[in-house]
Amino acid sequence: MAKWDFIGRLWNMNRGDWKWGLGDADKQHQAYLRSISKEARPVDSSENIPLADLEVVVVDLETTGFYPDHGDAIISIGAVAMRGEKLLLEDSFYTLVNPGRTIPPHVRSLTGITDEMTADAPDLPEALSQFFRFAGDRPLVAHHSRHEREFFRSALWKTSRRPLTHRILDTMLLIRLLSNPVGNGSLDVLCAQHNIPISRRHHAYCDAVAAGTLWSKYLKKAQQAGYTNLREVYEALR
Repeated sequence: MAKWDFIGRLWNMNRGDWKWGLGDADKQHQAYLRSISKEARPVDSSENIPLADLEVVVVDLETTGFYPDHGDAIISIGAVAMRGEKLLLEDSFYTLVNPGRTIPPHVRSLTGITDEMTADAPDLPEALSQFFRFAGDRPLVAHHSRHEREFFRSALWKTSRRPLTHRILDTMLLIRLLSNPVGNGSLDVLCAQHNIPISRRHHAYCDAVAAGTLWSKYLKKAQQAGYTNLREVYEALR
């Protein structure tokens, strides 16, 4: 299946859930958050899993700006699951998010996402519920993960007064261990260095696939260097 056909299928699949009433969405969001609080694995349980078997969800967010505590909001979430070095493109997620505010012109230009596109998208509680149901108890991976961490943390607290309990791994964890990245290690530069195409930059799903491909390459490098699990990686970085 062509990638954009697959994205379209995800879009239609998610749109089918957007017809809930606000009350129902809020109730479902609260119920799901209660369930993952009870059932999620301890945050350090992934450390001893062999890197070849480690299951993660690589995620990327597009947002109206950089500061969630000052009113910036999520406008799309894209993610792809991985098992070891393998991207599981059939196990993917994408949704637009209604930010409840106007999208700044420079963000519209950068992402291609307009106010009209998000008008009928899920609101924040529903989008979070959909995403975390998809992620389950799998650790999250993001490139320069502070952005995703801060927006998820703020969004969960804003919508449900609950903390972010998922472990979020940064692709730079392995990149800094195994190489000397140029500058701040931007996704564009690193992907260019490793001949990784980004089919559409600043599209949350496409960026997640690119970050996952980068993670895959460095996961393979880590195993070739003799690292067998995340605990060994953390110990080497310390």
